[in-house]
Amino acid sequence: MAAALAEREQRLRRSEQLATVGKMAAQITHEVRNPLTSIGLNAELLAEEFTDKDREAQKLAKAIVREVDRLTDITEQYLRFARLPEPRFEPTSVTELLRSLLLFLDGELRARGVTVVAQLEEGLPQVPLDDNQVRQAALNLVRNAAEAMTDCPPGERVLTVRSRQQGAPAGGPPGPAGAPAVAIDIIDRGPGIAPAHLRQIFEPFFTTKGVGRGTGQGLAISRTVIRHHGGSLTFDSEVGRGTTFTIRLPVVAADPAALAQASRRSTGSRRPRPAG
Repeated sequence: MAAALAEREQRLRRSEQLATVGKMAAQITHEVRNPLTSIGLNAELLAEEFTDKDREAQKLAKAIVREVDRLTDITEQYLRFARLPEPRFEPTSVTELLRSLLLFLDGELRARGVTVVAQLEEGLPQVPLDDNQVRQAALNLVRNAAEAMTDCPPGERVLTVRSRQQGAPAGGPPGPAGAPAVAIDIIDRGPGIAPAHLRQIFEPFFTTKGVGRGTGQGLAISRTVIRHHGGSLTFDSEVGRGTTFTIRLPVVAADPAALAQASRRSTGSRRPRPAG
């Protein structure tokens, strides 16, 4: 009991710290956006002024524009995390959402040498969700999975995306798996998540991608989005075997009080096991 209380206190303290950091990040982002816009516009004008004789200067000006665009994108991600809009629920086919997402990402995944195995179940019950938000959450997970397999041999870069039903059929009595829900599994064959990182991967600003390659926002935003839908985002991972992320979305919309409680809950990682 003492250990449980100490862990709960530590989680509360961490949540308060993250909330403070989030507010600071939002304020800083607001202050940074306007100067960035000005720098970007002036750099574009400057690049247009250079002639063919000033190739090197023109190249430098265009490099400034690219870096400003990258920083602008980062600030937008911080703002999206700090001020995620309330979802607009509409009955949606999760299978169709995933099918269109994979079509959109087809060229990007092919360029990475990733083979996609789509196991999309037909006839699933529609789920009340915000299409744009859940699509963004799934997109973050698919891109992370593809990046995780960058160092794998080309023939082993296999990404499995699966939709399936969980729990009791819609309208039927609850089964042992709980209330009816639709699940999305995103499975990669990458190196897996290091044990030291299992408790950190959902924390905002945490990333293992290195400087300039990631903001540490993707998983945090994805989990927040799914919680706002009354669902859950969990994972199983084994070093050397790969990782499975699972989104669970309830078929019946939760009431606002339940959604608020779900969004405040802290989700821990499950015991790692082989993906798939």
